[in-house]
Amino acid sequence: MDIYFGTIVRAAPVSEGGSLFKLDWESKSIVREVPIVPVEPALDHDPNARGNVRGCRGIRVINDEVIVADYHTLNFFDRELNLKHKFSHDLMVGLHEIDSTDTSVWVASTTLDAVVKYNLANGMKEAEYWPREMPEFQQALNLKPLAIDKNIDNRAKFLDNTSFRGPSHLHLNAVCEFRGEIYALFHSKCVVANLSRGTIVITDKRLKHAHNLIMEEPGVVYINDTHRAVVRVYDLASGKQTRAIDIKKMPGIKSLVLKSAVRALQEMGISFFGSRRKATARPLYLRGLALYGDLMFAGFSPATIVCIDKNSGQLIDYYFHSSDARVCIHGLTVV
Repeated sequence: MDIYFGTIVRAAPVSEGGSLFKLDWESKSIVREVPIVPVEPALDHDPNARGNVRGCRGIRVINDEVIVADYHTLNFFDRELNLKHKFSHDLMVGLHEIDSTDTSVWVASTTLDAVVKYNLANGMKEAEYWPREMPEFQQALNLKPLAIDKNIDNRAKFLDNTSFRGPSHLHLNAVCEFRGEIYALFHSKCVVANLSRGTIVITDKRLKHAHNLIMEEPGVVYINDTHRAVVRVYDLASGKQTRAIDIKKMPGIKSLVLKSAVRALQEMGISFFGSRRKATARPLYLRGLALYGDLMFAGFSPATIVCIDKNSGQLIDYYFHSSDARVCIHGLTVV
């Protein structure tokens, strides 16, 4: 079993902000590492140290290609992580999670609160959703459209948080196509929305700062509760939570957090207790989620991947990649 995962290194120079890894799960050995850096345009002047343009975002494997998102580009690798080609677009801004079909890829353009579909063969835009412009969501969530010119190159225009954040910002960071309809996670509003129908299907205040969105038959929804380190499971039909898998309570996790805190204290001194710690050295920051048969894989900081029995919720295995809480898992997929 191979796992492809990506990291974001908070507060690192953009050129050292994260990598894509191929992991042999059985041996727990890294087969290859490829640095992921946004170029064309380069964004070394990013003013936000927390993460922003750094590192490797959503990952999908289609046939023999590994598709990897950075801040504004989709990178296409073969299974051994040799770069084949890449493409970007003027509306690829702050990419987070992605989803795919055999011929197309959906991207969550988080900074713009947009979901856009691109053709895998030619990179052409095929469809798009702007939920802040949809009357259904404007009324339900009290939203105003983002001020944006969609006909120009926006990739370097929204690096400063103040240029896009506000009471209407959805922080749309995950997209999922299920049963032919498109769903998205609006974490700042604590909801999952059906973009195809213009409806809200899940509302839960615990989804604040949540990440990842996976759906499978018979209508089961998996979401990472990032700050609480809980994988939450919902019934799509009712919108109700059916299970909560608490990573914090799993064996060995407490010792990992303590080890990370000691390292952070050594490196940061008294500043560990200030606001910078919250931005750059937060243990158990849950991101990265993948399903493989009866197994569930989840990632968190310091960069760690756990394998969980999807049915029982019990920890089966784990891989510790780093003891530095600034090194965070983001993208994650299993083949």
